[in-house]
Amino acid sequence: MLPEESTVGNQLAEAAGSLAGQGFSAAVGLIRDTHRAFSKRVFDIVGLVGEPIRLAHDGISELAYALTAFVGDTVMKGAGLAAAMALVDQQGEIPTRVALGALNGAFGDMLEAEGSPLALEMTARVQGEAGPKLAVFIHGLCETEDSWFLYGATTYGVRLNEALDYTSVYLRYNSGLPIEENGRRLAVLLADLVQDSPVAVSEIVLIGHSMGGLVARAACKEGSGTEWGAKVRHLVALGVPHRGAPLEQAAALAARVLSAVPETRAFGVALDGRSVGIKDLHTPTTAPYIEEIDHYFFSAGLHERLNGSLGDLLVRRESAWDTSRGEKARFGVDRYRHLSGTHHFDLLGHPAIAEQLIAWLRGDGSQRQLTAG
Repeated sequence: MLPEESTVGNQLAEAAGSLAGQGFSAAVGLIRDTHRAFSKRVFDIVGLVGEPIRLAHDGISELAYALTAFVGDTVMKGAGLAAAMALVDQQGEIPTRVALGALNGAFGDMLEAEGSPLALEMTARVQGEAGPKLAVFIHGLCETEDSWFLYGATTYGVRLNEALDYTSVYLRYNSGLPIEENGRRLAVLLADLVQDSPVAVSEIVLIGHSMGGLVARAACKEGSGTEWGAKVRHLVALGVPHRGAPLEQAAALAARVLSAVPETRAFGVALDGRSVGIKDLHTPTTAPYIEEIDHYFFSAGLHERLNGSLGDLLVRRESAWDTSRGEKARFGVDRYRHLSGTHHFDLLGHPAIAEQLIAWLRGDGSQRQLTAG
């Protein structure tokens, strides 16, 4: 392990240990605040008669919680550091970036605000030799670029390169940050990518999974009228919650309900601590569609009869198609496809979707019946 790599690995491990300590302290605080609420209700009922007992109880419990938090924080920091160090391989990298992606999705805004080395920076990896046509893959919430390789080596990128000579560009970003902020950063990255390319870029297709599609729309808004923005010909949305995500809407409601009662307020506050990126999925996106860009929409669903209620478990078809029941679709019917019998993450590498992508980008407008088989 080189000294520089060792330093990076140690920084990540120390940050992971610190985060483990913070998590333990937060858990103790949650229990303490709940205990306070319940005991207050009881002593309020008892009244002045129980005041001496209240004073003794409060003093003892506060001391106990403070000592528990201090000792636990110290122990958990050490345990978290040891566990993180065990994950650091000989190259100084954490073998699975999946954990980092999930961590950033949940608390990425906090990690960046604290300057934690665990906060992911927006980076792009070009696969193979640079060419004039770029296919930029933008992952979703709590994911990294590794998500595009979950279904084997024959990825969308490989298929598009073989069939249409697209160069694949895989994005990694902190999905806990506001979607608009990630859109701005993506706009800057794409501008740099076009400017620094050894080959003149003539065409860009943006392919976003889930939140990634919203980040792509935000970036296109920023890039309207720019050199790189004029090169974006297509935007493909794979299970993108254009109209919001039901799970985040349920989480927001639960946080409000729990926060309304003293005994459960601590749980509501904890639930409300989810990242801004997650909270952005509560409402429909306001980013406009750019007229010069061809937009395509994919949705998935576990069962045809359950599309309205469950969708693909995370996004309903109406949201993925950016429409609502009885509302006319913004684009022609040839721009929408639904894959029944599949879930949200099947959209990352399904062969039927790859075939439809190639047909669309080739300019073949023929309808294709998508099946899960």
